[in-house]
Amino acid sequence: MLDYNQFLYASRRAMIRDILKTVEKEGLSQDNHFLISFRTDRKDVVIPDFVRAKYPEEITIVLQYQFENLIANEDFFQVDLTFGGVLSTLSIPYGAITQFADPSQQFGFALQPTDEKPLKKEKKKETSTVQIIDLERYRKK
Repeated sequence: MLDYNQFLYASRRAMIRDILKTVEKEGLSQDNHFLISFRTDRKDVVIPDFVRAKYPEEITIVLQYQFENLIANEDFFQVDLTFGGVLSTLSIPYGAITQFADPSQQFGFALQPTDEKPLKKEKKKETSTVQIIDLERYRKK
């Protein structure tokens, strides 16, 4: 059976990515601002340890006036924000987002976070036995 909610959530995550890519290129207008809630208890979310300690499950960040270096990648976005006077780079996979809103436009929606992608394990090199054949013994002399 098709899981239509998964299709809906995937399209909403793609929309967030496209919105953030637009802001990355053009900047954020003075009217817009974003509230982005995301899971902090995921291994693929990169935030300062002291922030994770204070918000062990979820946090909402605001992208309005005081953010820098927004980079919207295919699977995650990065942004520099200040927490307690410390400038920090956050890396947030779109799959960790639980809510996205732009209150200035009365726009927003909730999302079901995706399962974390497992870390890629290094493939063990296959060891093969190589047999070297000395061709000299087959040559006519």
